[in-house]
Amino acid sequence: MKDETRSFLTKSFSDNYSNIHTHRTNFTVLFPKYQERYIRESWDMISRIISSYGLYSKLDLHSGLMEVANNKNTIDPFVIIKARDFLKLISRSVPVQQAAKIFDDDICCDIINISRNFSNRQTFLKRRTRLIGNKGTTIKAIEIITRCYILVQGNTVSCMGKYLGLKTVRKIVEDCMDNIHPVLHIKTLIVKKELLKDKRFKNENWAKFLPPLKSEKKNFLATQKIKNNIKSPDNIFLTEKNYYYNYEQRVPHSNKNIIKEMNQQLIDSYNILNF
Repeated sequence: MKDETRSFLTKSFSDNYSNIHTHRTNFTVLFPKYQERYIRESWDMISRIISSYGLYSKLDLHSGLMEVANNKNTIDPFVIIKARDFLKLISRSVPVQQAAKIFDDDICCDIINISRNFSNRQTFLKRRTRLIGNKGTTIKAIEIITRCYILVQGNTVSCMGKYLGLKTVRKIVEDCMDNIHPVLHIKTLIVKKELLKDKRFKNENWAKFLPPLKSEKKNFLATQKIKNNIKSPDNIFLTEKNYYYNYEQRVPHSNKNIIKEMNQQLIDSYNILNF
C-alpha cells in the first residue's frame, strides 16, 4: 500500500493530463472597432502566446470577437481564465507584450468602469483628466507606489499587478470619480510607507499623520445647507402666521396698480358681454 501511494505522489502532472478536462470551455471577448487593425496585425503573436499554453484561439473580424478554448493539449485548468483576461486587456488597448504578463501566477488584472453615474459629460472628462494628471504624472505616481500597470482608455481603466496593489488602485480611481483628488491618496500611501519603516509607530494610531480625505461635494452640500437656513421674507411671514393678513404690505405699489387695471378690464369686458 505504501509503495502504491509513493508511486502516485512521484508521478508528474503531465502523465495524467488526458483525463483533466471533462468538457470544452470557451470564452469570447468583444473588441471595439478602432482596435481591429492592431489586433489583425498582431494576431499571429497573440495566437502563438495562447497556443504555447495548450489553448485554441480564433479571430472573427466580421463579428468583432476573439475566442479562446481549451483542448486535449491543455494541462493547466486555470490557464483558460488567464487567457480570457489576456484577450480582455488587448481589447482595452493594452500592448500584447504587456498583456502577456498576465500568465504569471502572481499577476492579476482589473478593468474598472469609470463612466457610471455621470449625467454631465464635462464633469466626467474633467475628473478623468485629473486622474491622468499633467502629461500623465499622476497616473505614473500611482503606478510607482502600487507597483501596477495602469492604462486609462475611454470609459475604463485597465490595471495589472498584484492583488493588494489592484485593490489600492481601484480605491483611488473610484474616489477620484467621486471628486476626491488622487494626490491625497498618494500622500497617504507615502506617509504609511514611511511610518512602516519606524518601529516607534508600530502600535500607535496613524490617523493624526494621514491627510484627511474630503470630497468637494460634501463642502458644497454644507454651504447649500447654510444658504437654505437663511430665512427669506416669505418664510418670516409664514412663521409669524401673517402670510394672508399682510398681503397688501408685501405687494409693491406698482403691482397694486397693475392688479387694479386688470380687474377693471375684466369688469369692462363683462359689462360689454352682458350688454
